[in-house]
Amino acid sequence: MAEAKNYQPDGSPSKLRSPIYVWQWPVRFFHWINAAAIVVLFITGLYIGNPILSSPGEAVGNFLMGNMRYWHGITAYIFTANLLFRLYWFVVGNEFAKLRFWRKEFWQDAVATLKYYLFLTREHTTHVGHNSMAQLMYLVFIWVASLVMILTGFAMRATATPSGALGLFSWLIPAIGSESQVRMIHHLFAWGYAAFLLGHLYMVFRQDILDDDGTVSSMISGYKYELPETVKPEDHPPSP
Repeated sequence: MAEAKNYQPDGSPSKLRSPIYVWQWPVRFFHWINAAAIVVLFITGLYIGNPILSSPGEAVGNFLMGNMRYWHGITAYIFTANLLFRLYWFVVGNEFAKLRFWRKEFWQDAVATLKYYLFLTREHTTHVGHNSMAQLMYLVFIWVASLVMILTGFAMRATATPSGALGLFSWLIPAIGSESQVRMIHHLFAWGYAAFLLGHLYMVFRQDILDDDGTVSSMISGYKYELPETVKPEDHPPSP
């Protein structure tokens, strides 16, 4: 693929930069399926928790709440399967598909990146893949929060069919105390996803605008753009 030029604000060319294949198709597939599932789960979950619409006539002829619960449940299964697929790709995917939060450098970079996002410093380390702050948000909201949502959601679902497969999650309600407490945790984490979305969009568009590295389009094409001096050898695997 041909190299692209990076231009200074005055219009003069600065340095050549090359497209780098970062996000493999399974990562992009997971991202968009996960995003769509979260939107459907949030909307249907809001209605289940607070049914603001009323249907005229007998419930058997409308079944609005039943449909909401049905699609909420189906989407929950898709959401769970998609996460398991991403967990598999965490092992077999390229360098950018992995998360290594146990390294000391990870946390140092996370602090430095947070200062940059809060406009406390103008300097920051550029990354071909996700920076540590973005990875930390994914760890908390995509992995930890998703696990909480799956456990609490399936536990509440199991009350309707305790003898089915979801009965494996029925232990959670007595462990926490009551179904209302489990539902409260489920709702709190659901609103946490809304907060995560705002932070995610802010970081993505800010990164794309300030560094001009194709962050937004990369989740469609798989390619990002980086200046040569910012690319580390271990961060630049060969293109497919």
